[in-house]
Amino acid sequence: MIKLFVRFLKHWDLLLAVAAASIGYFKLEPNILHDITTELIAFFSIQSAVILPAMIFTAGILKPDGLEVDELDRYHKALKMQMRFWVTLLSLDFVAVAALIIGKGADWSIVVNLPHMPPVDISSILPATVFLAGTLAVVRTAPFVHGVMSLLDLNSDLAKKAIIRRNKRELKEHNAKATTDDFILPEGYGKVVEHD
Repeated sequence: MIKLFVRFLKHWDLLLAVAAASIGYFKLEPNILHDITTELIAFFSIQSAVILPAMIFTAGILKPDGLEVDELDRYHKALKMQMRFWVTLLSLDFVAVAALIIGKGADWSIVVNLPHMPPVDISSILPATVFLAGTLAVVRTAPFVHGVMSLLDLNSDLAKKAIIRRNKRELKEHNAKATTDDFILPEGYGKVVEHD
């Protein structure tokens, strides 16, 4: 029972989004988003504009200098998981914006006419889609910020490893050029010369 509860808590954001979508579908009028459609589209567009640079940075963060093969494999695996998170978040924004645009274009009223059946009103699907995708996108903003901070930590770690490796290489080169022979001072070196 406790394992089930812990598993339940791990997916709290999905459960919250399903609850919001259910309320949107069953309890609210389909045109509830009519007056704020433009603002919601702007919000999700801004969020998408923030996600794209994070995706590009994630894709190009690994540099070969300073890494061992096992570290590279570990970092690649973690960055791939993070990239999947970015793609999912971006997709949620796109789904929410698409539902908002379709809803606004259809004036939040969609009736499907099927042959030999009465018309079916599916207008509530659009706000439910906006609530589902939108809620997930909003509550996953905090993990997004955490992910960006982890990229900062990774970038600092990689830079530090590269500097340490460069310093070791430079020290090795310097030591290879240094001679171990005794240094012989020229004759008369250090002699005090008197002058008038």
